[in-house]
Amino acid sequence: MKKVLLISPDTIAKKMTGPGIRYFNFAVELSKNFNVTLYIPNSKTDFNFQGQKFNLIKGNKDKLIVSAYDSDSIVVQGIAFRLYPFLKKIKKPIVVDIYDPITLENLELRKFISLKDRLTYHETDLDLILEQLSLGDYFICSSEKQKDYWLGMLAAINRVNPITYNDNIQMKKLIGVVPFGFDNKGPIKTKQVLKGVWPNINKEDKVIIWGGGIWNWFDPLTLIEAMNVICKKRKDIKLFFMGIGHPNMKCDITVAEECIKKSKEYGLFNKNIFFNDWVEYSERQNFLMEADLGVSTYFNNLETRFSFRTRILDYLWCELPMALTRGDYMSELVESNKLGFCYNEGEYDELASIIIKILDDKEIYKLMKFNIKMIKEQFMWNNVTKPLMDFCSNPYISSDKVKKVKIFYSSNGLIKYYLIRIKSKIKSFIKKIIKYKLI
Repeated sequence: MKKVLLISPDTIAKKMTGPGIRYFNFAVELSKNFNVTLYIPNSKTDFNFQGQKFNLIKGNKDKLIVSAYDSDSIVVQGIAFRLYPFLKKIKKPIVVDIYDPITLENLELRKFISLKDRLTYHETDLDLILEQLSLGDYFICSSEKQKDYWLGMLAAINRVNPITYNDNIQMKKLIGVVPFGFDNKGPIKTKQVLKGVWPNINKEDKVIIWGGGIWNWFDPLTLIEAMNVICKKRKDIKLFFMGIGHPNMKCDITVAEECIKKSKEYGLFNKNIFFNDWVEYSERQNFLMEADLGVSTYFNNLETRFSFRTRILDYLWCELPMALTRGDYMSELVESNKLGFCYNEGEYDELASIIIKILDDKEIYKLMKFNIKMIKEQFMWNNVTKPLMDFCSNPYISSDKVKKVKIFYSSNGLIKYYLIRIKSKIKSFIKKIIKYKLI
């Protein structure tokens, strides 16, 4: 059996975000055909791996190095080449997972810091991406639209060249589409968690659910405004946020705090709008299956255009009709297949009308659930991972790397990458000291 090493970019625990979920499921699927080792950065975990057919390395870098040299292929994402620099020299086929265009995401994430720092961070982010694009043998992204974006960047550093073109004129040997997925088996409800259980959510209420965290690049404030419009007419419609910030690390929750503040101003906090800390991965279906509508609101910007909203897959998994902002791959999927309704960015009155329409029109609601059933199979993990499965079956060093085609990238941002992050930590530490002295 071929040996595959997966290096998770994020912790895997009971409470985890998209990257951890993605790599756990990669391990589950690939271990059906290969000898798989999953490396997770956390040395301790409360996640139950019992019964899984893959090997697990918990934060031990020495074991990681041994496994890497013993593997037939390696799959990485994020800052793996910075955390484990030996990967730059290892002569093994490497899959680089670029499903998350971080340079675009961080344009939104860092809007609240100084422009000078934003420019420096952006430069180091771009250097990180270009390094990945120069080192990978095969790349996986989330959608055909995103693939075009990445092909442009690959072309700019000369990874799209006569040699890779000869390999495949559609670049299928260089890049493939492996979106986020959901469980192959249908969701099973194990307990009641919201209706009649959560304070102020009654059994007969209609529940709108926000899957995942409230990240700064989303637009949940428009949803809060829509709820204020709705609640002037209806008291039986409730909004539940499944998470706020990152469950395993500190992160900027400026927008989440604004949402809480605004819901309190409108007198809706813990009455019609509820903010949960985080839902465990194995418990998420209990919340989703009690909900009547899945919602995700964001800005129609560059990040949205090339994004792939991962938690929306859970809405499909649980056959939950949706209300989304227009502008991304998922909204196009929802509108073209009539899985829900979409609204224009910032138009909270339009969003309020859509929510009420979906919840009140039984015929439309029934049709949307039927349409979801018809389309959902393509997003099961065993289907979305096929391009990755194919590569791991016959891994290779990219032919342009073998023939040493000139790549227009030379890393000079490594020192700056760490300096800017050390500087940020020092600033944060000084702020804490000042705050402590002022108390």
